[in-house]
Amino acid sequence: MHTAGKFSASTPNGESELLYINRNNTSLRIYRTFTPDKDEGNGVVEKLTVAAFNFAKKSKLKVRPDCPAIIMFLEKHKEFEKLLVADKGARS
Repeated sequence: MHTAGKFSASTPNGESELLYINRNNTSLRIYRTFTPDKDEGNGVVEKLTVAAFNFAKKSKLKVRPDCPAIIMFLEKHKEFEKLLVADKGARS
């Protein structure tokens, strides 16, 4: 599910979420992910992250990953690197 500033998914163990700030309709600053302990490693956050990057692409937005989980995701999914904010702080 996508609402302003949040992608979320419900599982029997609770709600997983990815939080972002839309910066002046130019970029998404992804700053937090959460998943219940029992869902860790089950791919829920990965699915939310793919949804967020696809949303950014469709909306012609860049992405600033300010969350360790997103940075780790990008190490495995190089295809999304072209959506990153191009300045030196893009991965900080």
